[in-house]
Order: sequence, then structure tokens, then C-alpha cells
Amino acid sequence: GRFPVGSQLPTEMDLCKELHLSRFTAREAIRLLVDQGLVVRRQRVGTIVVATPDESRYTLALSSLRDLLQYAQNTELVLSNVRREPVEDRLALQLGLPAGEPWICATGIRSDTESALPFCVTNLYINPRLNGIEGKLRKPRTAVYSLLEREYGTRIERVEQELQGVALSPEDAARLGIVDQQPGLRIIRRYFDASGRLLEVADNIHRSDRFNYRMRLTR
Repeated sequence: GRFPVGSQLPTEMDLCKELHLSRFTAREAIRLLVDQGLVVRRQRVGTIVVATPDESRYTLALSSLRDLLQYAQNTELVLSNVRREPVEDRLALQLGLPAGEPWICATGIRSDTESALPFCVTNLYINPRLNGIEGKLRKPRTAVYSLLEREYGTRIERVEQELQGVALSPEDAARLGIVDQQPGLRIIRRYFDASGRLLEVADNIHRSDRFNYRMRLTR
């Protein structure tokens, strides 16, 4: 509580002097705080506190499809309202779906298994040619793409991902337990098989105060 949300941490040099640390130890400690979503580093500003330790935040570190599978196993997605319905034109354009064609749709809430706190609303769209998938979506025990691979003998070869900053709708805010409207992070993922056929679209809306997204690119 000494450094509230929005405040600035001392510099690494100041921390070393105050706490009698090596520069390496101070730098590593701050890196851990960044990884936990508690602070962010801003150029020419310093290290800013963005959350307190009692606020649960889920961090998704993504570099491969295997990471998405691990993400599904470390969190819980409860889907409801599984139905077939045509995708309306505006949404079809946003998601890259065929407008007017009935796809299998479901809405769900994803929570952190450790804290049980909800952090994401997921709207799922599945290719209607995957017969019988509706009954398998009630409570998936793994990533949905992995479920499709196992049940239908297909293989996801490509995932396209799109990130957007959005304002949470009143409906999504209520689902996530938010009273006042807040900004959110929207992540749209499109899953394709080897032939280029679109099998799944996941439209995910995250609470910005409970979710961090981290991606590592290497050359």
C-alpha cells in the first residue's frame, strides 16, 4: 500500500541505495512485477503501479498454439446459450464470417481457476459443417481448437489474431461484475485448417484490470 495505483516507483538506483540491493536484483524484481501485471515501464516516465497484489490479474504469454492450449487448461470457460443462428452483416464483417449463414454460436465467461474471478466474455462461432459439435461445447475441458482437432480429425494450421481497444458494453460489463463502464481488450482469433477452411472464430472481450497480454518475438 505504500505505492498506490497510479504512483511511480523509485528508480532502480534509488531502490539499490534504499534497500542495499545489487542493480541486477532490483532490475529482476521489477521484471517480475511487470510479468505479474502490477507495474508497467514507460519511457521517459518510469515504472508506474497499475495494480495492487490483492487484485487478481491473469497474464497470457503467447508464442505458439501450445500456449493457447495451456491458457485453456489454466482457466475455465463456461459456455451457455449454444445455438445455430445467422451472423448479422456488421458482425460478419468484423469477424470475417459469411454473412447470413447460420453458424453455431455460444457465449461464455472465462475465469482464472485460482481466483475464480471472471476476466473475459467469449463469443464463439463454429463452422456449421462440424456436425454434432453443439453437445461437445457445454463445458470444454481443453482449448476449443484442440477439441475440434480431436473430435473431427482435423488440424489447425493457422491462427489469425486481431487486438482492439474497446469500451465494454453494459451487458459485458455486467457479466464481468463491473459496475462502471471500463475500457477492455478485444482479441479476435480465427482458426483455419490446412485447406484454409475457417473452423472457429473466438471473439474475446477482457477486463483490462484483470488481464495482461504478453507476446515474445525473436529473430
